[in-house]
Amino acid sequence: MQHLGLLFILAELAVNLWGLMLVAGIFWRDRWFALAAGPILATTALFAVECHHGLGPSLLGLGQFSCALSAALIALSCTSWEPGFLGDRGRALLGQWRSEFAPRRLVGCLGVFAAVFLYAMAWRYTDPNLTGGSEKDADFSYICSYYSGATIPVPDYWYYPYPSDHYYSFQHYGAALLGRVLQLPRGTDYNIAFCVLVALAGVAFSGAVAMVARRTWVRALLVAGFLVGGTGATLLAHLTEKEVGVMTSMRYIGSAQMDKPPLGPWLKAYKARYSWITPDGTVLDMGLPGEPFSYSIYWGDYHATLSGYYLLGLSVMGMMLWSRARQGRYAAVVGGALTWTVLANPWDLPLQGIVTAVWLAANFRDWRRLLVSVAAGAAIVWLASSVYLSAFTASGAGTGAAFKLVAQKEHTPPLLFLLFHAPTIALIALGLASGNARGRRLGALWLVVLLFTEFVYLDSVYVGTDARTNSTLKWWPWVAAGALMTLGPVVIEQSGRRWIRVAGVLTCLYPCLYAYDLWGMLRGRSSDSSGHLEGSYLLTRDENSQIILDRLTVERPGVVAERPDIQGGFTDSGIIPLFAGKQLWLGWAGHELLWRSFKEEIRRRFSALLILFNGEMPDAGKWLSAQGIDYVLWYRPGDTPELWEKVNRSIGPGYEWVDLRIYQDPVIRRVGFWRRLKVVAK
Repeated sequence: MQHLGLLFILAELAVNLWGLMLVAGIFWRDRWFALAAGPILATTALFAVECHHGLGPSLLGLGQFSCALSAALIALSCTSWEPGFLGDRGRALLGQWRSEFAPRRLVGCLGVFAAVFLYAMAWRYTDPNLTGGSEKDADFSYICSYYSGATIPVPDYWYYPYPSDHYYSFQHYGAALLGRVLQLPRGTDYNIAFCVLVALAGVAFSGAVAMVARRTWVRALLVAGFLVGGTGATLLAHLTEKEVGVMTSMRYIGSAQMDKPPLGPWLKAYKARYSWITPDGTVLDMGLPGEPFSYSIYWGDYHATLSGYYLLGLSVMGMMLWSRARQGRYAAVVGGALTWTVLANPWDLPLQGIVTAVWLAANFRDWRRLLVSVAAGAAIVWLASSVYLSAFTASGAGTGAAFKLVAQKEHTPPLLFLLFHAPTIALIALGLASGNARGRRLGALWLVVLLFTEFVYLDSVYVGTDARTNSTLKWWPWVAAGALMTLGPVVIEQSGRRWIRVAGVLTCLYPCLYAYDLWGMLRGRSSDSSGHLEGSYLLTRDENSQIILDRLTVERPGVVAERPDIQGGFTDSGIIPLFAGKQLWLGWAGHELLWRSFKEEIRRRFSALLILFNGEMPDAGKWLSAQGIDYVLWYRPGDTPELWEKVNRSIGPGYEWVDLRIYQDPVIRRVGFWRRLKVVAK
């Protein structure tokens, strides 16, 4: 039954996505572009509505309507029926629409979407757990916040009662919207939305490639490089490291042990020339990771970097289609991508801005109408989301983040830079030497963008050897994907020099060697949790957690407090209430500190919770009531019987204890929660 339910969900999802493509195709007459653009346009429209009036947690009616409308449009695209009221021009437009979106012509783009979706699902299906140890739970908290369906900015489900206006969370809104429309449990929604976003990024990349590359094998090679391709350190890691995992080549610069002779010790000696030596003799290296799309799919975090690839591909397709059709509607999407980047992943905004500015400069003869269209697209998306953006930009201004030039000691060691970026640098060099005007222009563009990432970084909360970590982590893979997408087809197919074409094929094949590392991880990944897409399996293997989750799920809405972990994050604390659809007074304190510019109140909350759960808070019940806390959970290993007695006395009569389990281990222990008594109006 579980698999049958999943099939129904996927069928409904497929119908809706097909329908969104057909609606977008009315205005943007390209199947690849319409498939990629349809979901984000619909999400933006509903985001605009909910910025002024939340539509509530359930959008079942909207889902039923969209399914019916999608089915009608699919039927219209498959038949020859023509409504009599259309007139000659209407019938001509309908014929053009049917020609582009006839089912036989959609096999390629829908097939790519399905293949990439199923590939991502293979990773999520075999390990769907949303537990501590990665950023999944932090991303999950944003999805849960938007599940409320409240007016945007919605309440932060990890920091009651404050609004969620401090983080780029547009893609999290999209995930929650998907779940609300399809009526999915929150954890299931996380896993399916992850696969949808990965598939949309794959379609956007593939569409851009398909518009330039003519041969099927070239398209397949480039898409494979995007989906399973690694960095320039992919093979190098196996030559210098005794132990190689899927993360080794991603975090090679700064983390590699270089302990495998003969190449490892030699490269380690070279690296030592650029290391920092502290006064106590400690050797430190700059941490300069780069986690490409392939690694993000494996890791499973619903992180903003996924949107970056999606918007890059969508923007590049818009540029290409504008060059062909000279229609402002395509340029408007290029402009819209700039604002979408602010909403979804502002880290990529400078890179997206450089690419867009260079494109505008390259089309300077049409700059007047082109600039108007781009500005209009950016403005329309900005106006649609202005309520959220006003709060978000005001909140972001307090972080103190600023662009800075890279200091001399913070630069990447030159040889490691060349090795890590070898595929991208090779594509740039081949483009410049291709003898093709487009290849030279694109080679120069990506050289400028790559050098930008080496000489500029965004100075945020990280310091020392990690000062550039967040910048390279997000920028380097984006540059590699962009160069592969745009330069790959030109180098392999359009150069008049045979050696350039052969070298281009080898360059694009090399990153695909990372598939070996990925396959080694995937083939042994099956576990007891496989298929449990709700994501809570590991949590609920513990009987105490299972009992708390089951009961809390059916309790009335409210705010929850539970014992915080000392480390402040990357634990299972703060997760069960999210699955139960409840808000937390404080979730992962470490993340809230990072997101909210290290507000002192968050530290005070953390300390107050420790005092509460240690039974040291006098009149705790009054304090809990004043804070708006409705449930105090008691199930963690540190929740001892002695502490229960102290906490129960301190909470007092305003709350009732709900006993869910009493067991002996080896002393009698209790599992349950204190629940605030409802005040009955007279």
